[in-house]
Amino acid sequence: MPDLKKTLRFYFITDDHAPACSPTEQVKIAIHAGATIVQYRNKSFSSQFLGEVTAIRTLCKSNGVPLIINDNILLAKQVMADGVHLGQEDEHPEIARNVLGSEAIMGTSVSSLDELEKTDLRHCDYIGTGAVFPTCTKEGKNVCGLSGLETVAKNSSVPVVAIGGIDSTNAKSCFEHGAAGIAVITFISRADDLLRNALELGSVCGCDPRPSV
Repeated sequence: MPDLKKTLRFYFITDDHAPACSPTEQVKIAIHAGATIVQYRNKSFSSQFLGEVTAIRTLCKSNGVPLIINDNILLAKQVMADGVHLGQEDEHPEIARNVLGSEAIMGTSVSSLDELEKTDLRHCDYIGTGAVFPTCTKEGKNVCGLSGLETVAKNSSVPVVAIGGIDSTNAKSCFEHGAAGIAVITFISRADDLLRNALELGSVCGCDPRPSV
């Protein structure tokens, strides 16, 4: 398994509802800007999207960027993704571990210290924590703030990825409060200039741009 703290640094999550840019194009831009890991997220996934996720898998593999599948363990197995991210209401990480094997990257979502204390992390490699800041991606989700992020990071036995309302102006503060990485969706996917925003964020994360992909 790769050095997770480096791998999680710039974590891009695809946006299947972005009005102007497909998930495949989003991933091309994120990888070009230095993204260190990509998550394919599509809550309405069906067989019609298999070509899309396969193309993204090829993009990630050819650039040495791990691909994580959100929620769908069997899809992760089918496209030979590098791992899966599971929410609190999804299947248990132990099931995913049994299906995907010992080398798979396993993530789960934890929004508070109370939730962390109730979460079995024995089969997890990292946790995603947030929303750190208000976000339109999950309206109504409680905001834990930087203090909440720091509390979870200090008490977690695995690296923490901050998520929720993160952009190039506040990403540094997430690292300063214990995050190993920051996860973004709309700051890139809904930007007027996707590449500019992606490059700005990559710079804050200390990630070098790659040649065009």
